[in-house]
Amino acid sequence: YELAKMAVSPKAQGKSIGTLLGRACINKAGDLGAETVHLESNTLLKPAINLYLKLGFQKITGPPSPYERSNIQMELAL
Repeated sequence: YELAKMAVSPKAQGKSIGTLLGRACINKAGDLGAETVHLESNTLLKPAINLYLKLGFQKITGPPSPYERSNIQMELAL
């Protein structure tokens, strides 16, 4: 399972909505039988990277990314 294209409106940022949304996605993946959740991002997106770390994701080295702007891959074991 892959977490992709998660965003919170600037007007709603700072209210823990990203954390709630991320946890809901992770819980749904677990309910569907996922053993891991993978994501790819860019380290310039510091708030996003901090959120992923807070959710328990860890940096990994995976196969080359198909996403041009991706320079970090992360994974969460469920």
